[in-house]
Amino acid sequence: MKSKVTEDKLLELYRGFYILGDSASLKILYELERYGEKNFSELRDELDINPATLSKKLKLLVETGLIASDRSHDHLRVYYGIHQHAKPLRRFLDALERLSGEL
Repeated sequence: MKSKVTEDKLLELYRGFYILGDSASLKILYELERYGEKNFSELRDELDINPATLSKKLKLLVETGLIASDRSHDHLRVYYGIHQHAKPLRRFLDALERLSGEL
């Protein structure tokens, strides 16, 4: 017997599609997946994303658990990286990149 999908699960799924369907969020995820942890300034400079937009996207990515924030490097700046338990995200990004190369 199949279990019903709860409203909370549907909302979580919706947020996932919303995030992965956004070009700025994908840029951030690809950058962190490829090059490791970066702080806000490094991401802003590398990705050429408006600072206000970058701030909003980073907050959303942290809230959803796709990336983690860490201030322990120098206690001044926050560094962002792919959450340690996000292996499925890495596989998804790899698959998406392969698919885009085939289109």
